[in-house]
Amino acid sequence: MQKLVEKKIWRRAKYICLELLELLKRYYFVLIGLFFLHRALHIAPYSSISLTSKIYLFMLALICFTVYKDIRHDVKLIPFLLICTVFFLFIFYINKHGYGFWGKMLRWQIKKDIIVNLNPIFSSIPFNDGSFARVYKSETLTWFFRIVYNNGFVLPVLLALYRSALIMDLKKMLRYTLSAHVLQIFLITPFYLTFHLQEVWYVLGQPDGLARHLSSKAAAGIRLNCFPSMHTSICFAMFLLALRERNKIFKFIFGFFCLSVIYSTLYLEIHWVIDIIAGMILAYVTVKLSDFILDKAKILFEKPLNIFYYKNRKPIYVNNYYLYTMKN
Repeated sequence: MQKLVEKKIWRRAKYICLELLELLKRYYFVLIGLFFLHRALHIAPYSSISLTSKIYLFMLALICFTVYKDIRHDVKLIPFLLICTVFFLFIFYINKHGYGFWGKMLRWQIKKDIIVNLNPIFSSIPFNDGSFARVYKSETLTWFFRIVYNNGFVLPVLLALYRSALIMDLKKMLRYTLSAHVLQIFLITPFYLTFHLQEVWYVLGQPDGLARHLSSKAAAGIRLNCFPSMHTSICFAMFLLALRERNKIFKFIFGFFCLSVIYSTLYLEIHWVIDIIAGMILAYVTVKLSDFILDKAKILFEKPLNIFYYKNRKPIYVNNYYLYTMKN
């Protein structure tokens, strides 16, 4: 009798554990979101912690609560975590050493003769200075756009990557990464090495919209490359990819952030209108190039991924085409 009771208790405990694991598997993003929200609320009162860190944590918490319907259930957890670890190590390496490479390129450019100086050309084009974006200015708007601009070069990409990781979608992670700095740095470098164009405020003799309090020498050299606007190309590429997402809340908030970064470059007199247009064209080209690369890569890696990465897939022959579908 005692053994029977113990057996029932063991079965009940096992059932509860399995249910808890299943619950955790389905709603893990809630715990992660609550963690980020708790951290954001915890550091919010401390003035010693940067506003950027606070905004970052709040946005991470927000995107965690937008992933439920997009989570992939056809992916094996362990292979995904292994690939994801290697992937983010690569991202952190780029984030750490990318600015060093960028600085070397700028120093090399400074030593060379200017090939095409666009300053007099761009400053003579009507409305190219984006003055229409500054018809109404206020301290609050300036404060907002400074925050947006200062976080608009890397943060949109990182947020999109973290969300893609939460939904266990490796293809989206790769698409966001390729469409951002990885491909754009190679596409935009020839322009930066060919054209010399400085920020609107400097060329027009206006105060620095970002209030960086630069010396005359630093102001002349800090922004040699404005054409095309890479803030625009990065954010518009992220915006174009965000339009493909299903969650309307994420699409709206993330899209608003990306477009605000683009608008901030005009409001703060950083970029010229033509810079913005060129950046948007570059973003579109990069997204399409990323689509092309991933479509070609799918042919090479589809078979090993179906074996080691995806689960519950079986081959089906239809009209001599080798297709894969999920069993469930």
